[in-house]
Amino acid sequence: MTLAPPEGPPELDMDSPMESAQSLEGSVGSPAEEKDGGLGGLFLPEDKSLGHTPSMTTSDLSTHSTTSLLSNEEQFEDYGEGDDVDCAPSSPCPDDETRTNVYSDLGSSVSSSAGQTPRKVRHAYDSELLDVYCSQCCKKINLLNDLEARLKNLKANSPNRKISSTAFGRQLMHSSNFSSSNGSTEDLFRDSIDSCDNDITEKVSFLEKKVTELENDSLTNGDLKSKLKQENTQLVHRVHELEEMVKDQETTAEQALEEEARRHREAYSKLEREKSTEIELLHTRVQQLEEENTELRTTVTRLKSQTEKLDEERQRMSDRLEDTSLRLKDEMDLYKRMMDKLRQNRLEFQKEREATQELIEDLRKELEHLQMYKLDCERPGRGRSSSSGLGEFSARAREVELEHEIKRLKQENHKLRDQNDDLNGQILSLSLYEAKNLFATQTKAQSLAAEIDTASRDELMEALKEQEEINFRLRQYMDKIILAILDHNPSILEIKH
Repeated sequence: MTLAPPEGPPELDMDSPMESAQSLEGSVGSPAEEKDGGLGGLFLPEDKSLGHTPSMTTSDLSTHSTTSLLSNEEQFEDYGEGDDVDCAPSSPCPDDETRTNVYSDLGSSVSSSAGQTPRKVRHAYDSELLDVYCSQCCKKINLLNDLEARLKNLKANSPNRKISSTAFGRQLMHSSNFSSSNGSTEDLFRDSIDSCDNDITEKVSFLEKKVTELENDSLTNGDLKSKLKQENTQLVHRVHELEEMVKDQETTAEQALEEEARRHREAYSKLEREKSTEIELLHTRVQQLEEENTELRTTVTRLKSQTEKLDEERQRMSDRLEDTSLRLKDEMDLYKRMMDKLRQNRLEFQKEREATQELIEDLRKELEHLQMYKLDCERPGRGRSSSSGLGEFSARAREVELEHEIKRLKQENHKLRDQNDDLNGQILSLSLYEAKNLFATQTKAQSLAAEIDTASRDELMEALKEQEEINFRLRQYMDKIILAILDHNPSILEIKH
């Protein structure tokens, strides 16, 4: 906030010395006012052009007085001015405008009668000096009253003129000397002027006091104004600095705001792109899930149908398993019976072999006996050769038969031994194979029910094929055993009641 110095009207600078000069002239004319009180009311500032008309003399003296006032004004025009003090009344007064018009009229009359001197006027109009002097006194009294009013107004409004009391008194003395030298008219009334010196002195002292007060006020106001100017200057600099700081901060804030807005726009655009991309991905994922859902529904339907088929097939497999189990049980019973028969055949074969051994032993003993008999027959001689020839022939025949029987028995024994070995090997292998098959069948039969519930279709089919293969191999094995029994000993398969 800038504090501007007050500006006053320019006419106040010219009024101050003029009023000081007029105050002296007005104080000089106060005795005339006391002597001639009836003329005072005729010469007011408002109607000085309409008063009594002493024709040429009054106008010339008025012009002379005005010339003296204006000359004093020119001498003290710049008196008391300062660089930092201005007279700025708060509001112009109507009386000031009237006085300004009066002074302008006086100035115009001075320009028209500048060539005249007071002595020419005194010699030309000596008979009417008294009347002219009374009129001038009235004017000066009026001007003095105006000066007091203006001083009061100046004090009330803004007394800022720096006028010292010494300079103001010197100005008043100069105006008094100048006005006292204006002609013999004032010399004629010197006694009257001397009688009024006391009043003038009182007026001057009063005015000096007023001026002193105004000077003190002006000094105080000047100091205050200088302080205010300094503070104003500091405040102005501070305001400028703050304005620059504010501008810098505004620029920085605008740049930061633009940068932040740009970042937000970029982030928003990035989020929008990411959002659109994510939405597209989600749409694609939703479509894929819908397709998968459709496929899964189709698969569920197909699996339901397959499950039903597998249930039916499992039921068939269960039935076939039961049939196979029954057949296996029958085969096991048959195997037990065959093993019993084989055991009986083995016992019978053992008995036959023992009987054959006994027979062979008997035949061997008989052969030895025959050989001994033959030797005994050959010792006695030939006499008995004819009778013993028949016995020998019969013995030899019997020996040959026995030898053939021995060979046959040996061959049969060898064959029976081979058959026994074959049967023992077959029985051993059959026992091992059947034990393995039974163990695998029992294990699979035990876990088949659990596997059917948890196994898939392929596993069930594989298990079924494996079971069918096992059954097929068992069937082949049983067929081979039956064929072997039929080839070697069919009587084993005979059922005896």
